[in-house]
Amino acid sequence: MNAKYLLVMALVLFLSMPVCAISLKDFDISVNVTGSDNAKIIEIWKIDYNSIGDLSLLKQQILNSSTDLKELEKINPDLKPHIYINENKIKNFSISFDEPNAIVRMEYIISDVCLIKYLDYEDQIIWRFNENLFRQFVINGLFNIPTNSQIAITLYDPLVVGDVVPTAKVVGRTIMWNGFSSNELRVLSVERRPPEPTFVISNLFSKDYLNKSYFYVLFILLAIALVLLIFRNKVNRGIKGFVTKHSVIKPRKQINEIVDFDFVSKKSK
Repeated sequence: MNAKYLLVMALVLFLSMPVCAISLKDFDISVNVTGSDNAKIIEIWKIDYNSIGDLSLLKQQILNSSTDLKELEKINPDLKPHIYINENKIKNFSISFDEPNAIVRMEYIISDVCLIKYLDYEDQIIWRFNENLFRQFVINGLFNIPTNSQIAITLYDPLVVGDVVPTAKVVGRTIMWNGFSSNELRVLSVERRPPEPTFVISNLFSKDYLNKSYFYVLFILLAIALVLLIFRNKVNRGIKGFVTKHSVIKPRKQINEIVDFDFVSKKSK
């Protein structure tokens, strides 16, 4: 068969394949930091589409992908996690499609480094959010969040939000950005260390304390026994000297005053 006809047939087959004419535009992303190297991410994206048929086709394609990230990216390059550093540290990924509202929701957990120890003092630790998690939003060296989109970071207790760049809305432990373009993204938080008590009486009954105390007492008893063995003669002489010094031998007259020997001898007969 002529190569020209083969190319024509391939083109016809390609054009006859269902094409999903959709795009993801505005988003609402929340990053819930649960530990220095753990976070739960929720991404909600609005779908821009041409017809209802596009949404039905997208729904079917998402179902066919079975949450396979490679297959999802074939549908649309934005159908993927956006907050991560190492793709192999993405866990529990799930995706759902709200067809009536034309919204895609993606949820997943990352085990990347989320907080970096910035300064370490005796009474507090300063943590810095790892801005590399937002590298998917760097364009021409700038962090870019569209005007109609939002990114929120929520820190775990007991962290307190400190310095934030660029300016954001802060509510409790949550930082929210509604569109910005900046060459710097910085979030510093403070973790205060409670003062360590010098002594807590309840510790006397704790398992750890009792285990430690057992070895201390055993060591002291062994030390005492060793000292007694080494200085046994001196200890014996000391004890005898103490007893002799503090003992009083009463004369016979005084003893007779205390004990009536005649009465005792009569009783014994």
